[in-house]
Amino acid sequence: MNDSVRSLKERLYDGRPEWVDGTTRFARLVSERIQPPMLLLDLGAGAGKPGPANFLGEGVRIIGLDPNESISCNTSVSMRVRGLAQALPFTAAAFDLVFADWVIEHLDQPSCFAREVARVLRSGGFFVFRTGNLWHYSYAIAAHTPQWFHNLVANRVRGLSDSGHEPYPTFYMMNTLRAVRRTLLTAGFVEEKLTIIETEPSYLMFSTFTFLAGLLYERIVNSSPAFEGLRSSILACYRKI
Repeated sequence: MNDSVRSLKERLYDGRPEWVDGTTRFARLVSERIQPPMLLLDLGAGAGKPGPANFLGEGVRIIGLDPNESISCNTSVSMRVRGLAQALPFTAAAFDLVFADWVIEHLDQPSCFAREVARVLRSGGFFVFRTGNLWHYSYAIAAHTPQWFHNLVANRVRGLSDSGHEPYPTFYMMNTLRAVRRTLLTAGFVEEKLTIIETEPSYLMFSTFTFLAGLLYERIVNSSPAFEGLRSSILACYRKI
């Protein structure tokens, strides 16, 4: 991000009192359902979640799971486990709440994943997640481009990903509202909240021109509920029956 883009972002987003970034909105969705002393599972925990998505200070215990060795550096969880989301190494009904931030798009078998989340959640427990909306331009492009292109974009925008490795492969098998509902209802969940939001154009911050183009898009799709389906991020909360 060059100085011009950084200045524009600070003035047009960070400097607006009414603006709430996507991470804060996701964190609130999780926090609203936390009641100590819960046991939480952070799926795709990676190297950690600084800022509002760190819930250790809320009187809960958190187990972090990730397939990458970067989990060993995570200080925002109580316990670190290496493993796969489609085959969770935990007993049934072990958790009160499971959350996943930017994980769903990487699943090639979302139905299997949803059954696993339901298995490790107690009855009445919550599954909260954030993922991309396939009808948004950024994810529509990502779904039809090769992995080397994703790596190039990640390197251009932010060096490597925050966890210190190249982006994981994406499949976008559960990245529309219809796919979310179909998959989770079949797995034994009921819907608490499902919405789509548009945030600052993070992937377009490598030049002033692309940032301003993304800003225009953001202003348009946030101007009316009629454009909700074209917004970038799906925020969801489901409860196990």
